[in-house]
Amino acid sequence: MVRQPLAALVLLTTTAALSAEPAAPPQAQVDAARAMLARLPVPKADREPARAELRSQQLDAFAVEIARVSLDRPNPRQHAAFLATIGGAETNFDTQLVLGICKPWQCDHGKAKGGFQNWRVSFTRELWAVADGNIPAQVAMADRTLRRSMKRCAPFAPFPAHVFRAYKGGAASSCSFPLKDEASRVATFNRLMGMKAGGAS
Repeated sequence: MVRQPLAALVLLTTTAALSAEPAAPPQAQVDAARAMLARLPVPKADREPARAELRSQQLDAFAVEIARVSLDRPNPRQHAAFLATIGGAETNFDTQLVLGICKPWQCDHGKAKGGFQNWRVSFTRELWAVADGNIPAQVAMADRTLRRSMKRCAPFAPFPAHVFRAYKGGAASSCSFPLKDEASRVATFNRLMGMKAGGAS
């Protein structure tokens, strides 16, 4: 009874947002991003049949948007791997959190939204307001934050750890301290970067 309304919601919000976008990114890059997302752990509740189909639909949409925002980067695969890793670490792309359905203690007590758990800051304000269930907006917020994070903490940690520190905090004071799950993020990123065409590693 839950699957159809939830699936309809994600499809409506994603389709509406995509309708104003230019041509789709190359299918090979979409497929590569989707393969990365498929390697992330699946939240227990998303393994239930009522939510597994919705998760698949959401990840398909995430793959398109991740491939799209990565197109103009010097290393599109690396950019996609960063986004997949960050989403995996923050939410594992939990279907409910993507839809904006958070328990009181989740989503940083209501301060964060979407699969990448972005906060409402100056450069994400207009996207944050419409982010619930809106996958293009969620990826756009994460992309903006990531682009600002690539070099900010570089003097304080090796690559790619410094990127994750900057994304999570960004202030000079936070650059000096490892994230509690930093080793896991680095390992996931390296694993995704090491995947071969077709999803094998």
